[in-house]
Amino acid sequence: MIRRATRQQNRSSKHAVRFNNHLLTQLPADDRDLLLGGAEYIDLPVGHTFARTGDLISNAYFPDNGVISIVSEMTTGHQVAVAAVGAEGVIGLATLFDLAQYSHSLIVLVESSGFHLSADRLRRVFQQSEALRRVTLSHVGRRMRDLATATACNRVHSHRQRLARWLLLATDRAGQQSLPVTHEVLAQMVGGPRHAVTVALNELRVRGAIAHLRGRIDVLKRSVLITQACECYVAPAGPVGP
Repeated sequence: MIRRATRQQNRSSKHAVRFNNHLLTQLPADDRDLLLGGAEYIDLPVGHTFARTGDLISNAYFPDNGVISIVSEMTTGHQVAVAAVGAEGVIGLATLFDLAQYSHSLIVLVESSGFHLSADRLRRVFQQSEALRRVTLSHVGRRMRDLATATACNRVHSHRQRLARWLLLATDRAGQQSLPVTHEVLAQMVGGPRHAVTVALNELRVRGAIAHLRGRIDVLKRSVLITQACECYVAPAGPVGP
């Protein structure tokens, strides 16, 4: 269930509101206010399905924190995570490119909160604001690069390397070093069988990079995890953990 958060977008003090979403922080205050006029600040709990494959794109969501997994569903019933969205991005972007439906399911992996607005408003402000167009198209370019990298990564790197890379990316996006994830979810994220993920988890645990409890993974030493990840991981600027 979506919970409306207590934080409100008060028009009399909106310039003072602190934004964590990277796209929103890049917008001039006036453009951002125009975009978020009438937006709600909502909480999305772990496991919440934001959208299913084929759903109409009626809303957009700018996460301030948390992680939302983009999941592809095969006709065989298998599910594979193809990407994730955190405070670096936005959900509902496809509506800007005349796509009316979601091509993947969107499931909350790490509890998230952020700004929820209509897709119509996003399209309208995108047409009016040069700054929003610039920021959005730059983001699309990065996403295309990341998807190409992930495709190559899944093809040539080991399950341990891919798991280490995914854990680093997920904790970067979530802004925390603990993730509530199961073996089944990790198999979707890494794109491998559960037994291979279990072996990879044990390898990382033995090296002291993580602690693995039932339904949760704690990153203990990011520096070690980085050495175990493949070349596809690019660390963000600035310190993010031990």
